[in-house]
Amino acid sequence: MTAEFLVAAHALVLLHHRKEYLTSEEIAKNVCTNPARVRKILSKLRKHDLILTKNGVEGGYAVGKDGGAITLRDVFVA
Repeated sequence: MTAEFLVAAHALVLLHHRKEYLTSEEIAKNVCTNPARVRKILSKLRKHDLILTKNGVEGGYAVGKDGGAITLRDVFVA
């Protein structure tokens, strides 16, 4: 288990709980890490369709699937 995995899992739980688009800055503040690191990790999750991204003022990151459908294995593989 790596630190990236922990940040990814934490971010997914936060996004599922909030049920809205959050910026990398908002996620980083909750996870206690750097926004650039959050963006790097979330880009990997996006490639595996675990999260959605939206550009613009109202943009950010959101869960791409039903939270109950995402397993820790999915996060680890991503």
